[in-house]
Amino acid sequence: MAFQRSKLHFISFPISSIHNDSIWWLAGLALPRLPAHYQFLWDLGVRHLVSLTERGPPHSDSCPGLTLHRLRIPDFCPPAPDQIDRFVQIVDEANARGEAVGVHCALGFGRTGTMLACYLVKERGLAAGDAIAEIRRLRPGSIETYEQEKAVFQFYQRTK
Repeated sequence: MAFQRSKLHFISFPISSIHNDSIWWLAGLALPRLPAHYQFLWDLGVRHLVSLTERGPPHSDSCPGLTLHRLRIPDFCPPAPDQIDRFVQIVDEANARGEAVGVHCALGFGRTGTMLACYLVKERGLAAGDAIAEIRRLRPGSIETYEQEKAVFQFYQRTK
C-alpha cells in the first residue's frame, strides 16, 4: 500500500508474526510534521514510531500513546549494525504484542528504506538484493547510497 496524506508519504506492508499466525504492519514514512500525522498513524494501528533522524520529530508528544524510539543516523548515511539490530528488535517485540510499527527519516527513502530492506531480509528470508528491489518497487528512489545498499548486504551476511 502506498499513498500520500497531507504530505505524509507512506508505504506499508504486512509482516507475518513468528509468534503466532497473525499479520501486523510495518510502515515506512517521511518525517511526520503535524499533530494530524501522528493521529493518522494511531488511527491505522501504529503504536511505535522509530525515528532515524538526528533531531527528534516535531510534535511527537501530540499522541501520548505512540511510543517514540530514537535511532539517530546522519542523513544519507547507513545505519550501524547495532542500530539495525535494535530496529529489528523493536519491530519483533511490538509484533509479539500485536502492535504495528512505523519508521521514518526525513523523506522516507534512504535510512528508512535501508531499515525496511533489512527487516525483509530477516522476516521474509530475502537475499539482500531482492529485499532492496522490493523496497524500491514499493517506493522508487529508496536506499539512496552505495553505503546504504552495502549495509543491507552486510546485514544479510551476518544473519544468513
